[in-house]
Amino acid sequence: MEFYLIRHGQSVNNASPDALEPDPGLTNVGRNQASCVGEALKGKGIRRLYCSPMLRALQTAEIVGRMLSLPPHVCVGLHEWDGIWEASVGRYGATLPGLTRSQMREICPDVVLPNNVTDEGWLFSEWENVELMLWRAYRDAKVFIQQAEASHGESDERAAVVSHGGFLATMICAFFDLTPNDDPDHFAHRNGAISKIRKTREVTQLRYLHRISHLPEEMLTW
Repeated sequence: MEFYLIRHGQSVNNASPDALEPDPGLTNVGRNQASCVGEALKGKGIRRLYCSPMLRALQTAEIVGRMLSLPPHVCVGLHEWDGIWEASVGRYGATLPGLTRSQMREICPDVVLPNNVTDEGWLFSEWENVELMLWRAYRDAKVFIQQAEASHGESDERAAVVSHGGFLATMICAFFDLTPNDDPDHFAHRNGAISKIRKTREVTQLRYLHRISHLPEEMLTW
C-alpha cells in the first residue's frame, strides 16, 4: 500500500504569529496550495482520501477531494497532537470540542464521518502534558496505519492523508518504529508539502519526504 501524507494549506494562524484562532481555517494562499496538491495528485491512482477533523485539514481535503473526485473520510485520530486550545487562557489551556457533524457537512457536503464525530464535536479529552500528548498521537498513528492495512490488505491501493505538521512527523515515526518528539524540525513539512510511504508486509519505504515541487515559490509557507 502507498500513502501520500499531506500537510494542510496555510491557516490563519500560520499566516500571522499574532493570530490565536482555536481551530483556524485556510487563508487564500492555503486554498491555492490545496489546489496545487490536488493537481499534483491527479493520475496517481489514489482511491481513498483521509483527513483530520480540524477545520484547516477538512478544508484542504475538500479541495483536494473535489479535484480527485474522492469524498474525504474524517478520522479523528489524525488531528494535531496538541488539540484545540482556548486562546484566552493560553496555548495549552482548556481544550475545545471542535467541529460538529453538521458543521463538517456545511464545509464538505460529501464528507464521510465516523460515529465519534458527534453533534457536540469530536475532541473531549483534556490537555495533560507534552510527552503524554505526543505518545497519544503516536498511538493514534499506529492505530490508523493498522486499520488502513486491514481495510486495504496487501493490495497496491493508494491513499492520501491530510493532516498536520506535528502529527505527520509523529506518523512517520510510527511507520518506522522511531521515538516521537516535539522538535518542529523533525520530519518538517511546509504547508501543502507531500511525503510518500510504501508499506508492504516485507518492507516500509520512505519514497520521498517533504516534496514541494508542485508549489510555486510564492506559495512556500510554514
